[in-house]
Amino acid sequence: MEFSIKEGKETYVTLAGKLDFARAPKLMDALAELKGKDISTIVFECAELTYISSSGIRVIIFAQQKIASGMTIVMVDVNEEVMEVLDICGLADFIEFKTSS
Repeated sequence: MEFSIKEGKETYVTLAGKLDFARAPKLMDALAELKGKDISTIVFECAELTYISSSGIRVIIFAQQKIASGMTIVMVDVNEEVMEVLDICGLADFIEFKTSS
């Protein structure tokens, strides 16, 4: 999995490939560096994300719970397969989903 992070009040995380057990720790470490910064929203851009495992879901939950109090998580352009996993895991209850078009 490849990712890039553009920091700001709204921080953008672009994800590509598979967010799985082997790749999630690298993203978790990068997101941990954001803890305590003035971030109101993290936008995960998922147009090129093809797969997410439970380890990847744990990274999203970490972002929601640990980076900044009251922060919003937005996931943009989530494909059907990834959305199904997120929905089954209950993430759809506290994450905002959008499409870029």
